[in-house]
Amino acid sequence: MRVDLDAKVRARDGEDIGSVERAIVDPQTEEVTSFVVRTGAIFGRDIVVSRDDLDQAAEDGDAIRLRLSQDELEALPDFLPEQFSPPPPAWVAPAGYGFPSTGYVWPVAVDPVDPAVPMALPADDVPASDEEPDLVTLNKGAVVMARDGDDVGVVDDVRFDAQTGALQGFVLRIGGVLQTLFGGGETIEIVRRDIDRIGEEVVYLRQAKDEIEAAAHARS
Repeated sequence: MRVDLDAKVRARDGEDIGSVERAIVDPQTEEVTSFVVRTGAIFGRDIVVSRDDLDQAAEDGDAIRLRLSQDELEALPDFLPEQFSPPPPAWVAPAGYGFPSTGYVWPVAVDPVDPAVPMALPADDVPASDEEPDLVTLNKGAVVMARDGDDVGVVDDVRFDAQTGALQGFVLRIGGVLQTLFGGGETIEIVRRDIDRIGEEVVYLRQAKDEIEAAAHARS
C-alpha cells in the first residue's frame, strides 16, 4: 500500500477528513506504525491514525480511506510534536511511501509494553551525553525549552558551518511570546553541545532555565 505525503484522507463513509502530514516510525523496528492526519482547514487538528486503520489507498498513493467513522476519528489522540523527534540523518526510510525525509518522526521514548505507543520522557530522565547531537535542521522562531521543561524563549539566529552546513549553535532570545515577538529580551549564544534534541518547531536544551538566564545576565 502506497501512501504519499499530503494524500487526501477519507473516513469509512467516504467523507473527506483532511490530509496526511507525516508518518510515525517505531524506532525499534523502523516500521511506519501511524500517520499524522491534519483535519479540516482552519479549526482542524492533527491526529494520530494507526496504520492498521487504513482500509484502502489509491494506486498512486494520493488518497486513502480509513476503517473509521468520523465519530471514531474525533476520539483519536492529538499529535503532540514535543513527544517526537526526526530520525537520525543516516536513517533510510522504508519503501512504499512517497515521503521526503522530513515527513518522518519517531517517538522520543516508547512504551515497553506496546512499542507503537509514543511516550514523552520527563525532562530529568532524558539521558545526558557529552557527544554533540547529530546534524539537524533548526528554524528561526522555534520555541526553546530548558531542561526542566520551562519555555525560555525563541531561536533568533542560527549558526552553521559555511562549508559543511553543519549546525554549530544558535542565538537564543530570552523572554515571553510578546517580548520576543518585537525583538525584546536578552540574547545568548547556545553552542551545539548544549542542544539536547530538536523536535517540530521546538528545541530542548540541557540547561535549566535559571542557568540560562544567569548566563545571559552575566554577559550583559
